[in-house]
Amino acid sequence: MKNLAFYINNIFKSLIPNYFFQRKLNYWLQEASKYPQAEIQERLSYYITNNKGKLADNAIALKDFKRPKKGTMYYYDLVQYTRYFKNHLKIKFKFGDIQENQNSLTIVKSRPIDHTGNSVLMKLDALRHFYFVNDTIPFSKKKNKAVWRGYIHKENRRSLVEKFYNHPQCNIGNIPLHNENPDWAKPFISIEEQLQYKFILSIEGHDVATNLKWIFSSNSLCFMPTPKFETWFMEGKLIPNVHYVHLKDDYSDMLDKMDYYTTHEDEALIIIKNAQNWVARFLDEKLEKIISLKVLDAYFKSTKQI
Repeated sequence: MKNLAFYINNIFKSLIPNYFFQRKLNYWLQEASKYPQAEIQERLSYYITNNKGKLADNAIALKDFKRPKKGTMYYYDLVQYTRYFKNHLKIKFKFGDIQENQNSLTIVKSRPIDHTGNSVLMKLDALRHFYFVNDTIPFSKKKNKAVWRGYIHKENRRSLVEKFYNHPQCNIGNIPLHNENPDWAKPFISIEEQLQYKFILSIEGHDVATNLKWIFSSNSLCFMPTPKFETWFMEGKLIPNVHYVHLKDDYSDMLDKMDYYTTHEDEALIIIKNAQNWVARFLDEKLEKIISLKVLDAYFKSTKQI
């Protein structure tokens, strides 16, 4: 239902001439003064790090930015902000799970944490990635087990499932997609069911792990190795054992970490609270809009178009 509402809302907005949005751009940029400037500047400088970017030769004018056959959620997430800018301005964008650095200033959903500065982060595919939960189960009432479900399409996920699919302290398995070991396959379980566990693993796939945001908003502990990719959520600024429980890349310390935080609940609750506070930075819809517009404004200034 939320997908249907998303498309209906955006189709309706597409019927409104861009002129009416463009008249409001300065209003929204000036609204930034009502918020803590340190927060806005920190996030703005994180999302776009290159203030002397090169405009790509294949950048397109906003007047030619049309809905594609694929990637429509990305398109609507971006066009809701580009429509505030003049039609002659040009952008370069790349939709999808981006793992590599870009040769020129490019708007993306994700980028390597170790990046060159040409990848400009915007809040794209937000309906899927920026999903948060209202978890009513206290940490102390949850199962003393770790849980994970997902597709195995990278070695880091294969290693996890291979080691723990049959462990009594774990409910870990893959959703069958490829010709993996049939013993590893386990049925889908909902987010609500996963919230019954104290420890929820967040394991990167093509880029960032989709479940990271909702785990952070829960009363469960997020277990994960150091992330390699980042999005609007600023994964590169997360501090191990402050915002999440850090695991070695081979997961060899996972069981010890589970035992530790089962018996040190006070420390677990501090990490959970830190994670929830991180989520709170992204819950103000007005601020999210202001920062998004300021990122695009910085993009056009960086490429010397305004």
